[in-house]
Amino acid sequence: MKKIKFAFSVGEESGDFLGAQLINNLKKKYPDASFVGLAGNLMQKEGMESLFPINDLSVMGLIDPLINLNRLLRRRKQLVDFILEEQPEFFIGIDSPSFNAGIAKRIKSKTNTKTIQYVCPQFWAWRKGRVKRFKKYLDHIYSIFPFEEKLLENENMSSNFTGHPLAEHFEIDINKEKFKTKLSFNNKKIYIALLPGSRKSELKNHLKILEEVANSYYFKNPNYHFIVSLTEENSLSENSYLKKENISLIKGNTREVLKACDYAIVSSGTATLEAMLSKTPFCVIYKSNPISNFLITNILLQLDYISLPNILANKKIVPELRQGDLKINKVIEELDYLIDNSNELMIQEFKALHQSLINENDNKFSKIIDKLSS
Repeated sequence: MKKIKFAFSVGEESGDFLGAQLINNLKKKYPDASFVGLAGNLMQKEGMESLFPINDLSVMGLIDPLINLNRLLRRRKQLVDFILEEQPEFFIGIDSPSFNAGIAKRIKSKTNTKTIQYVCPQFWAWRKGRVKRFKKYLDHIYSIFPFEEKLLENENMSSNFTGHPLAEHFEIDINKEKFKTKLSFNNKKIYIALLPGSRKSELKNHLKILEEVANSYYFKNPNYHFIVSLTEENSLSENSYLKKENISLIKGNTREVLKACDYAIVSSGTATLEAMLSKTPFCVIYKSNPISNFLITNILLQLDYISLPNILANKKIVPELRQGDLKINKVIEELDYLIDNSNELMIQEFKALHQSLINENDNKFSKIIDKLSS
């Protein structure tokens, strides 16, 4: 079999996880394959070198990318030039659809490289018309949500549902006591995970509010302990901002923190899916640049919800506090409600959604590679 070269482009940590799982899967079918391009730490552990650090691309919303546009365009040109020089058989852009679309278009216009987008651009959430353009620069889409495959089929776009890799890394029934023991938690306390996000803007908008929420329980509920969960790469230290004894910091272990905690407050994003898969009752928070929020909410966004569990269920399963509603007293109110009431229906919804995200077919990636190679 001919040795296949794959080029990747991944722009953030959630995509890095997907990329690592994909490389691991592809190596089983194509043991002589090589992998080049842009990768995060997990992908590099699978044997791939990265052209430059992915945190160079870590911006979000509408305004932050504009402020950093020159740097983003310079890095994208560097990656495109590298891929054109490498002449891979396949280019796979992982998530970050706006960044990767420009790369796929350039590659498609200059080479015979097959282009795949892993994680369908969320055209169903905003800018629905762009789905009609996918076929111009993409040969295939790996979709991670089950409803996307039908939507893409309606547009005659080649795609297949691969399942969400995160779903395969969580048990349907979580033994929280086991994970409490693993993290040396006190079984007499109630643990609440605080996930402010990983980007600088998310930390700026969320961290102070979450700290104040934890502080408000310091005297009235000494049995509650709050765990701030951050990525390993985050430079913040416990001594720099955690002032009370009822707050601890754990880095680089978000999934086990969520599995061990009884409740959570989570910034919108992939972490909401991790909280759902952990079967942890939680509240979603999100605050962004006011201009970005106005444009997204009033012009671009075509959904009623921002968190993945609510989007997948197409109904409200978990509470969401967005922008002006994100206030300390409202977060406390939602958290108290979760703690004081049964969450059995929420947990059952979590389990059903978890099942819907699993695809155990080992050929879900390679069958498309074989098809496009023929």
